[in-house]
Amino acid sequence: MKNSNLLLRWSLLVVATAISTSAFGGDRSVSKPQKSNVTEMLRILDERGLPVPNSKPSAASQIFDVTVGPAGNRVFSPNTVNISVGDTVRWTWGSSNHSVTSGSSCAADSQFCSPNDTNCGAGTLSNTGSVYQQTFGQAGDYFYFCALHCFSGMTGTIHVAAAPELQLVSAASRKTHGVAGAFDIDLPLTGPSGVECRSGGANGDYILVFTFTNNVTSGDAMIDSGVGSVSGTPTFSGTSMTVNLTGIANAQALTVTLSNVIDVFAQTLPNTPVNASFLIGDTNGNHLVNASDISQAKSQIGQGITAGNAREDVNANGAINGSDVSLVKAHIGEAAPIAGE
Repeated sequence: MKNSNLLLRWSLLVVATAISTSAFGGDRSVSKPQKSNVTEMLRILDERGLPVPNSKPSAASQIFDVTVGPAGNRVFSPNTVNISVGDTVRWTWGSSNHSVTSGSSCAADSQFCSPNDTNCGAGTLSNTGSVYQQTFGQAGDYFYFCALHCFSGMTGTIHVAAAPELQLVSAASRKTHGVAGAFDIDLPLTGPSGVECRSGGANGDYILVFTFTNNVTSGDAMIDSGVGSVSGTPTFSGTSMTVNLTGIANAQALTVTLSNVIDVFAQTLPNTPVNASFLIGDTNGNHLVNASDISQAKSQIGQGITAGNAREDVNANGAINGSDVSLVKAHIGEAAPIAGE
């Protein structure tokens, strides 16, 4: 019986040892984790090394893309970029061990560098998938290179053109002619004032549209001379500024002065006066309503409204008919001063 107990204990010990060896002794190799198939999200950094929100660029700028080391080649593609002040260049790494370092003759000048514009002289290298961007706020030529491959010719150039000067390009009086749509009467910026010959209705309401060289974001308008007032706040869309007028008296010359007009490049337009004459029925725009205006309105009766005959739709209702002729006749003999001479 004693021998049987010893044999049982011995068997248990052997089994325990086998289990221990299997668990901790044998093949201790650990299987390597499988490479993820999920593409890592690109991080775009601004000039301070901070993440840039995933959003569209503002109206003030565009983004121009450059590939760093495409297909393993030691080049920037394209290696020359032409942009304007306020635009952004975005570099994306197509292969590893490259940098974007500003400077010429392979010497860093510390104006900008990947990955975060710090310690540019170190020439920090980045790898495939890295993204770096820089917004250029001053005109000029900017040179850059790859710190590791500069002497192999891996260089680039960014030409930054100055922002176009903010200028007033044109002015017009706009009326909506029913379903025919909106039509403009030009108001020349120089020389004799243009004539708005269409009726402003019972309240003397008109819309002036000013167009500039650049996109504009804010500004003011006021009537410096003449009877009437600006109604509400000007509105802005792209290069246009729209000003609503009300209480505009007939047979007069008016001066509207634009002030504090600011574009997307933070340029401010000098105070700019624009002249206009208002004379209902003056279809030929000679600052006098007479028989020639009646004849001109009659000649367009029944015709569809176009940019060429919108002046003859004097009541701006979308149809040229006897009511327009009657309106011209009601103002025959009236004249409007000529401003700008």
